[in-house]
Amino acid sequence: MGAEKPQFEETITNHQTPIRPLLTGVAILFITLMIFTKVDINGKNEIPQLSPKEEAKLQKRLKEIDDSEQYALIAKEDGWYLCNHPGRPTFYLHAGEVWKYGTTTKQQFGRYTLTFLEKTKVFYIIQFQGTIAECLKEEQRKMYYYPYLPENLARSEIDRLPRPPYNSKMQ
Repeated sequence: MGAEKPQFEETITNHQTPIRPLLTGVAILFITLMIFTKVDINGKNEIPQLSPKEEAKLQKRLKEIDDSEQYALIAKEDGWYLCNHPGRPTFYLHAGEVWKYGTTTKQQFGRYTLTFLEKTKVFYIIQFQGTIAECLKEEQRKMYYYPYLPENLARSEIDRLPRPPYNSKMQ
């Protein structure tokens, strides 16, 4: 009677990962990555190009931004001019006084028509040229210093303005 070998009962555990959900998850992940990273499965990965017409428009606009003007519209003659201040539909200006400060990327005739300038009895003078940001800064300087201009200080205290007549607000 010899020693008997102990018998172990073999238990088979069937822990197989369901392959179909795993493959589906990998496929969804791959498709998502392709969409969001714009992976070109053909390996071309081309950079989008503007049409020649669009490229010309872009270059023109970039040049305008770099070649801007800060200007003033000046009264040509003594008289009543439109005023955008609350409670003042018109304001009396002497020839040579500032009616409006502004900034443009389009230059004089891109911004105003000759008819408008003649009808309003003003002329356009360039006070500063530079990038649009530089011109906007210069315009703000002019607006903030306007109350201290000799032409404004020469007016009676009740007729002094915080900004030129046609500038409706500080921007």
